Amino acid sequence: MGHIEPKYLQIAKEIRQSIREGFYPVNASLPDGKTLAKEFGVSLMTLKRALDMLVVEGYLIRRRGSGTFVRDWKSVQKPHVYTLNGATEDYGDKLDTEVLAFDVIRVDSQLAEKLSINEDDFAYKIIRLRYIDKKPSIIEYTYMPLDVIPHLKRDHLESSIYQYITDELGRKIHSAFVKVTGIRPDELEAEKMELKETDFLMQVEQVVSLDNCKVFEYSISRHLPEMFDFETVLFKQ
Repeated sequence: MGHIEPKYLQIAKEIRQSIREGFYPVNASLPDGKTLAKEFGVSLMTLKRALDMLVVEGYLIRRRGSGTFVRDWKSVQKPHVYTLNGATEDYGDKLDTEVLAFDVIRVDSQLAEKLSINEDDFAYKIIRLRYIDKKPSIIEYTYMPLDVIPHLKRDHLESSIYQYITDELGRKIHSAFVKVTGIRPDELEAEKMELKETDFLMQVEQVVSLDNCKVFEYSISRHLPEMFDFETVLFKQ
């Protein structure tokens, strides 16, 4: 008996192809959710899973109060292979963590768009300073929706959030949309990482999703250049 692909994956594939072939050009607005759900003969929840996947992949962008639009996907590099182990697994015993902030906030429109949730929904706000071989090397600003990653505790922040997600919540981390840039340190980073205003950090901005296509993390991490190593494999499509 052959494997039947889940309906949301079929829908994502069809919409992705329509975007790539120009049926939905860049900046075009997609039909509203009810119209698309009726067109594909699925529930709104199934349609949302398909659209969530395309948001994470960089094909679509949601604008609060306006709808879902086609992103300029040709100008976005899409890493197909990326390390999604988390810093704890990458650095092991060399890594120590200082939690600078752990709060629950109501997200604004920008964060809501990144996390594929509604404005004023609740999310964790986490700031962590990572020491590698006792040297302050990475500062992380992380946001996670409460309803996607429930019962997160400070202990998880000091060890491994990704391990909590996989081992205790039983979820699989699936994919990430990643952007890497160079940036100057702000006042907090200069103080905590012992930097000058003229120094540079490597910034990794990412949106990460689970195997059910739910976005569970929007984060910005800033790394000392000498401690930063990023590898990816890109395929021509």
